[in-house]
Amino acid sequence: MKKGSSLFALVVFLGALSASPMFAQDAPRTPRKLQVTAADRAAAAAISVVHSHSLTTKTEAGTLLKHRESAVRNARSAEPFRGFSEGSSVEGNDHLRFPGDLTFLGGPTVPFAESHPIFLASPDGTTCPANTCWGDPDTFLNAYGRSGLAQITNQYVGQSANDRYTLGDQFVLPFAPSSTPLIDADIQAIVHDAAALSGEAGLDHIFHVFLPPGQDVCFNATFTACYSPDNLSTFAFCGYHSGAIFTDVGLVLYTVQPFQDVILCHVRPGTPNGQLIDSTNNVLSHELTETITDPESDAWINFTDIALAGDEIGDECEFFVILQVAPNTFVQFFDPTTFRVGRQAFATQPEYSNQDHACAIRP
Repeated sequence: MKKGSSLFALVVFLGALSASPMFAQDAPRTPRKLQVTAADRAAAAAISVVHSHSLTTKTEAGTLLKHRESAVRNARSAEPFRGFSEGSSVEGNDHLRFPGDLTFLGGPTVPFAESHPIFLASPDGTTCPANTCWGDPDTFLNAYGRSGLAQITNQYVGQSANDRYTLGDQFVLPFAPSSTPLIDADIQAIVHDAAALSGEAGLDHIFHVFLPPGQDVCFNATFTACYSPDNLSTFAFCGYHSGAIFTDVGLVLYTVQPFQDVILCHVRPGTPNGQLIDSTNNVLSHELTETITDPESDAWINFTDIALAGDEIGDECEFFVILQVAPNTFVQFFDPTTFRVGRQAFATQPEYSNQDHACAIRP
């Protein structure tokens, strides 16, 4: 064969490889349009079980919410943990202890899952378009399963295969922000619509509801524990994960992702993708990883350390920095860690590893 022919064949071969599934990025799926109905709201009103856990803010409202959630969790967790304790000997219990280590309470975990974004996007499709309004969460969800961050969950879910967590179907709900906060029942109606439309429910599906800038959300109509950067007296969380059992579709796991590039929820300046993208991914990674390791608030939590009681895998690794942004103004930011998946840089908080007895971005 002539040298020119050999070179041509090599180019064709490499081109075929680059187009193969092993080298290709997952193609984004066409978003499916949602339309919440009275039936969805009725389904939300009839749920039998709800489990919620928040990424609380460093405010008085956030502290109160953290204490309430810990009290509820401890009450739910007492029975399985008491059974575990009675089966162990108290004699010679002098092993080395690590205050941050998580305790397994016997509940389910999520070894495999598809993530399904639900974007509450502007009706005109331009003011706040799906995905890009929040930076680029699609790219993060697509890469998460190949990251060292996801591999930290191996020790908790009993699986070590790569790419167990993938980007699944995407949904768009035309939505214009309102001065009235949404409540968790509204979120439940939205995720019910998506689960009923797609048939995707159970432990291997996680829905992520992205709220547009300017839209507050509270747990209930008392409007006292909220994402409300416009009202610091009720500003209690940056996001949360939850699960609801509907009478028709069954268990639906979901996270709530308000707009994160705001005071008390955004990351520090200077991260690789800018504050919008990295603030979104920081909270998204926190809630996603906690859903995987503790989807129903009875799996992996810190149960034995008073200072960290009720904390999940992400709570123990929230790092902050206070920076001077003006002569007399100091602002608190999340202080994430930069890591790479392939050539793509991300900046999110680490997660707690029992194996390392420390916060980490990879096993």
